[in-house]
Amino acid sequence: MNWKWKKESILNTYDKNTDCKEIFKATCDEIGEYFSKKGWKYAKSKPKITFKNKSIKFEISFWSSRSNTPGEYVNLEIIPTFVSLELIKKLKNEGVSSKGFMGFPNFYRLSEKVPKGKEQIIKVFGEPIKRDSRYNENEGIMIYSNNINIYNISEIDFLKIIDFIETQITSWIEWSDDYQKLIKFYNYSLSYHKKQMIEKNFLHYMIMKFPDKQVEILKTIQ
Repeated sequence: MNWKWKKESILNTYDKNTDCKEIFKATCDEIGEYFSKKGWKYAKSKPKITFKNKSIKFEISFWSSRSNTPGEYVNLEIIPTFVSLELIKKLKNEGVSSKGFMGFPNFYRLSEKVPKGKEQIIKVFGEPIKRDSRYNENEGIMIYSNNINIYNISEIDFLKIIDFIETQITSWIEWSDDYQKLIKFYNYSLSYHKKQMIEKNFLHYMIMKFPDKQVEILKTIQ
């Protein structure tokens, strides 16, 4: 797939003196345009894209950084929030107030490909970074970085950002109905994230979606 910046976009003309906020905004506008064609809604004021149907509400927000440096660094941080509208309705009928937030997706995975005690960070641009792990886990950790320096990106680079969003984030629209993928995701999550997922209704969500597997779910998720 090819992509061209909008004709009026500052991404065609900016230089080292251009305000970082303008570059960030223009990049978000391009992402918004791409996903608008796929049925998402784009909000420009606090840039985010939203997908909603009867079952789920999925928001992907775009943040920047106070560490931005003109002519050198403009941060794009991609932050997803997955909400189960089905679960909110179910819990409300049971007299329980809930915002339906899930603890997924996140960008940390246990990995047999990474030695125990180590982390490998996969970046959208550039080579992976390897370092000692900050977490006490039985396996190594793969991290898919959701922070991207968008200063001086090309249209080809832009498509790499899109690929990251579609591979690591929006694919959850389909995965949210896939029992095997959800269980595997839980099993390969960090201990801290497993606890967070349970606190954010992941267990309730799984039992609601797959009631015939409740015994198995309760044995796995604790």
